[in-house]
Amino acid sequence: MSTRQTDRSVRRAIATARLRLEPWDDAYFERFAQFMRDPDVIRYVRAKPLDRERALEQHELSLEEWDLFGFGKRAIIEAKTGLWVGFIELSQVGPRKGSRDDDIEIGYFIEPSRWGEGIATEAAIATRDEAFDRCGIGELIGRCRVENRASARVLAKVGFHRMRLFELDDGIVVEIHRLQRSDWTRPAGHDEAAPEGDRHGPSDYREIG
Repeated sequence: MSTRQTDRSVRRAIATARLRLEPWDDAYFERFAQFMRDPDVIRYVRAKPLDRERALEQHELSLEEWDLFGFGKRAIIEAKTGLWVGFIELSQVGPRKGSRDDDIEIGYFIEPSRWGEGIATEAAIATRDEAFDRCGIGELIGRCRVENRASARVLAKVGFHRMRLFELDDGIVVEIHRLQRSDWTRPAGHDEAAPEGDRHGPSDYREIG
């Protein structure tokens, strides 16, 4: 994937019926660090809560991703109240996770007290549209542990299809889901954007670990 310095004009909030998806910045670090210490939040993604040092590393990486790729993590803010309700992100999958290292993955984390309200689905649909439209990404990957049925249902609602299972190095088994841009319908009123950079498309997909 090509890298480039991001034009700051792309760092705009995305508005949905109930939410604002705000581009990541330093204002969200403290909330993020606290959020990732909640055992319910991290139940399906890590063995123990994130300590402050590791949270800072992830925060800095999220800022770098915006500069490199023009997309990344977004805070999910409830429009009516201004409350933080979680975050959503587009990020590179990385090595030994069941697909190409530089595949782009969608991930979402919602306040446990707000589970079951459709927030993850609403945010993921908007982020999917951003990925395929402005970002020009050819396909997205979604991963979830096999026991996390709620996350799998979100992926299905957004249009993903389960591709296969993959066992991680620690023995955890995850489902690998995929959605191709060619299977996506642009929302009414969205003009077609020219693809940016070298984004993977379905024609060159390889199943590797």
